Amino acid sequence: MKDVIVSGASPMLMPREDPVGKIVFAVVVLVVGVACFVALMTFLAAVLRDTTVRTRESVEQSPVLACLAGVVGYVMLLGLAAWFYSQAFVEYLLETEIVPGMMIGAALLAGIAVGASFLGAPGLFSYIGDRLAVVHGGEMSGLKRLVVATLVSVFAAWFPLIGWFVIMPVLLATAFGGLLFGLLRRS
Repeated sequence: MKDVIVSGASPMLMPREDPVGKIVFAVVVLVVGVACFVALMTFLAAVLRDTTVRTRESVEQSPVLACLAGVVGYVMLLGLAAWFYSQAFVEYLLETEIVPGMMIGAALLAGIAVGASFLGAPGLFSYIGDRLAVVHGGEMSGLKRLVVATLVSVFAAWFPLIGWFVIMPVLLATAFGGLLFGLLRRS
């Protein structure tokens, strides 16, 4: 029993010095994570159908403008969050080292930016799925388009360096900008 670690966070048993077991564990976690992300995007697309359609239409009209609007939105919200975060460490205010309200404000602004990208992502993935369906001959159903586009986008964002620093920020910014334009557009 001394070769096994029991984690307090989960009842799983994981071997200490088994590299194959660690690789299998990592692969299982990645597969489950990707499956959960695809399920989340499908769920959001089904529940927020109007928002998804409006986001897809605004991204379809001008993907570059949606990306630029997302970049501006991210810079504004994350810049304001960084300012709140820096102001939270004021020792003389309220005789405490950290001002909780400023920390909560910074976390809330950063959460709004990331949350808006998650709400706009199903529309972006729907647009990408429409583009991928053209390559496939246009014979994919709506659900299959969304799932394939989500998988392609996730795997593209995992590609070292280019995916991390180019593809993922562009996807996040475009989803955020598409959501902004979709919500501001009159139906």
